[in-house]
Amino acid sequence: MSFNISHSIPVLPPSAAVYLLLVALPVLVISETTSSLAGHAVFKIVCSTAFASGPLLLKEWSPYDTLIIYGLVLSFIGDICLIPSGNEYYDSSPKSVEASKAARKGNQSRDAPKEVEISTSFKLGILAFAGAHIAYILAFLRNADEVSQSTLVITFVASMAAGKWLGAIYPGPTSTKSGNVLNLSIAGEMRPLVSVYATIISSMLAVAAATTAPASSNWPRQRLLGAIMFVLSDLFVAADAFGDSGVARGIKKATIRRNSVIKIAVGWGLYFWAQMILAGTLYV
Repeated sequence: MSFNISHSIPVLPPSAAVYLLLVALPVLVISETTSSLAGHAVFKIVCSTAFASGPLLLKEWSPYDTLIIYGLVLSFIGDICLIPSGNEYYDSSPKSVEASKAARKGNQSRDAPKEVEISTSFKLGILAFAGAHIAYILAFLRNADEVSQSTLVITFVASMAAGKWLGAIYPGPTSTKSGNVLNLSIAGEMRPLVSVYATIISSMLAVAAATTAPASSNWPRQRLLGAIMFVLSDLFVAADAFGDSGVARGIKKATIRRNSVIKIAVGWGLYFWAQMILAGTLYV
């Protein structure tokens, strides 16, 4: 039985999955703000299990169900890949220490954040999420009464333009009103990967906006809501991974997290509930 209070809100997966996320997500936020890597890892996996477990237990999978489940499973894998190592999570990385010392000596600019070395695990996580978005794209196209070409093009162009303006696509060296608003610093080897990912997620958003679910659906725009929330959550990921978080100026990561409880709660909330909403389309 699906968790469906009324037809005025999106349909969600079975109530057990919803309650699991309602309990685990606040604990994840607390773990993050208190810099508990063990809590971060455990409760992130629990939250991911909440959106992936219900659909996997469905007895019959339609072609649409199969593609959405592929997307959810790839997202689950991506979540695991993005769990940082101890060096990445705390301040014990030699590069972080060197950056802090240089910042205290005044050798680094506040306007141009130092490029951060990205782990192989993080790169694999990006690839997993790219695969998830491709699965969602194929699912939306397969289960649509119609596709609006104009909406598809306009949404895609607008999303890519926003990505460039925010700094996710080949950002400039500094933040300006006309570009790189998030003040992102993406290492050279990461720029093509991040740009391709931005293109794929923009395509997912555009397809969600341009397609209409079958008329029998109670919430025909449910997947668009999930797509929008997913895209917004990725802005928090980009800011955290590539933004000027203050580490280069010698501020400890624990201090940054402790002072970012609202940002952390909103970012995680958008992501996990986006996945729950997309998973809920299997029960519409």
